[in-house]
Amino acid sequence: MSEKSPYDPLAPYYREYAERKSVYLNAVDQFILGRVPSGAESLLDVGAGDGVRGMALARQMKMKYTVLCDSSAEMAARCREQDASDVWERAAEDLPDMEKRFDVIICLWNVLGHLPSRVERVGALTKMKNLLKDQGRIFFDVNNRHNASSYGRLRVLARIVIDAVYFDERRGNATFDWEINGKTYPGMGHLFTPREIESTIGESGLRVMERRSIDYATGIVSDSSLMGQLVYMIAPQS
Repeated sequence: MSEKSPYDPLAPYYREYAERKSVYLNAVDQFILGRVPSGAESLLDVGAGDGVRGMALARQMKMKYTVLCDSSAEMAARCREQDASDVWERAAEDLPDMEKRFDVIICLWNVLGHLPSRVERVGALTKMKNLLKDQGRIFFDVNNRHNASSYGRLRVLARIVIDAVYFDERRGNATFDWEINGKTYPGMGHLFTPREIESTIGESGLRVMERRSIDYATGIVSDSSLMGQLVYMIAPQS
């Protein structure tokens, strides 16, 4: 891709940063591993970062064909150091149209929240659906605007009331800083309400098969939509 990605400077430090969040990331991985379709042989990782996590999952799933995909040239270069079947240097909303279909597609660590708008999110999920086998599954997690375990019950209660009375997607847009290797890198992302992300799933021609919340600090899994980041298993609509 010709345009430099804002995530290129993070690539040398991505592995270190991911290891600091391993409690949460490992809990998400266990959610996925317990729900892989029987006989699955192919995996696509959209927004793969350096590819280490996607390949670790592929090995545990015993995948025969694995594609790592990331829009950052520096991240894609690190993906090529992994033992993947192929690497795509593409954005999530720019996945290719092709005959190849996948049993499992993963899109992890709020990749959808780093897309600029609902239009791009619907586009990305629609592209994933088109690359999925009929009995395939998509797994993803997103930041939860109504996460009481992170933001506190009173703040989240106020958000729920405001969002119910007058929902504005822009309230979920957030800026933050990554503190990595003694340096500060500005970042941005979107915090979804459960209703918002689930309507996005439906608009993309997909349906929710299972949803859980996972606490970002402890990795504790909950059925409540208020107790962590939102983790989904989704599939094509019937």
